[in-house]
Amino acid sequence: MMKTKLMNMKIKNTSLILIFSMFITGAIFAGSLQAAPGEKTDDATILYITNEGSNTLSIIDGSKQEVIATIPVGKTPHHPWLVPGGKYVFTDNRGENTLSVVDVNAGKMIKTITVGNAPTHMVFTPDGKYAYVANTKDNTTSVIDLAKLEVVATIPTGGGSHDPAITPDGRYVYVTARKPGHVAVIDTATNKVIKTIPTGGKANGVRMTSDGKFLWVGNTSAGTVSVIDTAQNKVVATIQSGAGTHNIRFSPDGKYAYVGNMKEGTHAVIDTATYKVVARIPTGKGANIAYFHPDGKHIYFSINKADEIPVVEAKTNKIIKRIPIGKGGTHNLAFVDGGRYLYATSWFGDYILVIDTRKNEVVKKIPAEFSNGIKVKGAPPATGRG
Repeated sequence: MMKTKLMNMKIKNTSLILIFSMFITGAIFAGSLQAAPGEKTDDATILYITNEGSNTLSIIDGSKQEVIATIPVGKTPHHPWLVPGGKYVFTDNRGENTLSVVDVNAGKMIKTITVGNAPTHMVFTPDGKYAYVANTKDNTTSVIDLAKLEVVATIPTGGGSHDPAITPDGRYVYVTARKPGHVAVIDTATNKVIKTIPTGGKANGVRMTSDGKFLWVGNTSAGTVSVIDTAQNKVVATIQSGAGTHNIRFSPDGKYAYVGNMKEGTHAVIDTATYKVVARIPTGKGANIAYFHPDGKHIYFSINKADEIPVVEAKTNKIIKRIPIGKGGTHNLAFVDGGRYLYATSWFGDYILVIDTRKNEVVKKIPAEFSNGIKVKGAPPATGRG
């Protein structure tokens, strides 16, 4: 009888110790994602990076160049998305047609939202209430209620629905559709497509001017850029850009558009007032996205099929250095510490690159499996503008 009581006491004590240990471990983990009392944090140094090869989200302290946490998410997470309010990060999981909802303070995935086939890109309404998610293989756009964390509408937007942008007032969402080569215009009050605008073969990457007056669309198979007047919802200019036209970014002053021509291996620089190509930069095969350094003097480019990152002098549009990165293929870049460091995801190198922009050299490689998308904490939620 005495032995039985002692055994029961040991079991209870062991259980209490285990529960206490789990509590302490959780507190330590959560604490690693938050500042200690009185400690100053800089949101602009925390990075969220999706790793398609390991189905995880990495949270990195950009100043310390250390991984804070690695969080399991859904299959083949393409990009991380900062949800308005800062509490959650979504990952769009192309391999299982879901979004993972990560509570960044708790450091764990708290919910899975089923959307359409191959969710790829999204934008958020200015009031922070809804997200619009383009589903590339399902030919639809899903609307997510951000308070309920659930789908409230599914809108047919065309074959290969890929990239959305939203007007500053939140009234309209524009979504490219690759197969028909058009842009679907969604009225957010009704969640209905009110018009489709033909643009050209494989309408793909999209960017709206910061004032919302014009939408620029990269037509990949046509090698052109269509400029849409959003007041009239019609194409007002078609610009020959180059083979494999894809992503578009504007210079900080809005005077120029930098357009990646992936097949040709160049970035076309287009004057946004005249719609003329004023320069063509040989950035490399898989030419993707232009990223402007905070100093305004230099531009860094992600190149999907090259083992280097080109650095361009903004005033001349001339390449001043090509940073060797080893086995690479970069997709997304992000600056931290006021531009002192540049982080780059690497498709084929199984690492995340850290570049010192004062030397333009790789100073560290953080292990990762097919890292892809990257976002900096505190950055504005995605709108597809600017």
